[in-house]
Amino acid sequence: MNTTSPMHVVLALAASFALVSCAQESGTADDPEPTSSASSTSSAETPASATVELTADGSTAGKCAMPSAETLAGFDTAFEGTVTSLDDGTATLVVDQWFAGGDGAETVTVTTPSELLEDLLLAVEFQPDRTYLVSADGGRVTLCGFSAEKSPELEALYQSAFAS
Repeated sequence: MNTTSPMHVVLALAASFALVSCAQESGTADDPEPTSSASSTSSAETPASATVELTADGSTAGKCAMPSAETLAGFDTAFEGTVTSLDDGTATLVVDQWFAGGDGAETVTVTTPSELLEDLLLAVEFQPDRTYLVSADGGRVTLCGFSAEKSPELEALYQSAFAS
């Protein structure tokens, strides 16, 4: 007699997907080059008033690990910003401080996942007039605690990762 209900199967599949899709691991030789639907330009090509475009979709496979300053320091983009608008799945943030990348851009737009995917992937749920610490690699916002609403703990992690 099978005692597994359809709900248990759905929850098990969702949990498996979350573990596999939460965030990419950095620094391993076997990882393929990151892919990005965001435009990427070199620092010489990005004017200070340009907008950086990022995607928060969890499409890169990986697994969650405890966020560390060492891992955070390896991401190519990191900033503190305040959400000024949310429009059709896109959050616009005014940059308060760049830690890495960005080349002086004043704003960042982040294409956000659906609410269901946000919950499943532990993605950032951007809200207007709130300040966030956001990191990204290859044009994709990092998940699993590396990007979130600003808190003393996350701020300390960013300061440690990007102390110069």
